[in-house]
Amino acid sequence: MGSRYLRSATPREAAELLREGKVGLVPTETVVGLVADERGLSRLAGIKGRDPAKPIALLCPSTESAFALAFRVPPVAKALADSLWPGPLTLVLERELGETIGLRVPDHPIVRELLAEYGDSLYATSANLSGGPAPASIDDVVPAIREAADFRMDGEPGSGEASTVVDLSGGHVVILRPGAGLDEAALSRLIER
Repeated sequence: MGSRYLRSATPREAAELLREGKVGLVPTETVVGLVADERGLSRLAGIKGRDPAKPIALLCPSTESAFALAFRVPPVAKALADSLWPGPLTLVLERELGETIGLRVPDHPIVRELLAEYGDSLYATSANLSGGPAPASIDDVVPAIREAADFRMDGEPGSGEASTVVDLSGGHVVILRPGAGLDEAALSRLIER
């Protein structure tokens, strides 16, 4: 079953489907995301073949909404967000009780419209089977994922390169996954500003 048979949804329709616990394919400026809200989170992990105990990042409508989900927001997080959000940067911040949370404010018009319509953050992971290559476009999503998803949103494909993930928990700054033009040297320059 190709992506042309998967139901295409407008931002409003997609937001309603997500509220019902559905899981969708959404383009971002990096890769296609497999998105869900709290009700669809376990299904999202199952579709991807991912360990349900492994955390899944949240796409947030704004910097303010992202930082509201963290227990502590260090100054370096604010500096990185000011420079790189919206965009392909995921920040891992502390929550209460020693937990962490991955947060990103995306810069793709379709996912931004979805977040605005939904009115809150959404869980998102790349729309690939665990360990497989991340798809840049809906057409690149493997059939097993396309067939398991409930809807797709159409839009320009992303770069195909996953977001940079920077861990700011525990008082240190560690790049967990370089990507989208942010390496150790670029990160150091941004932090030193």
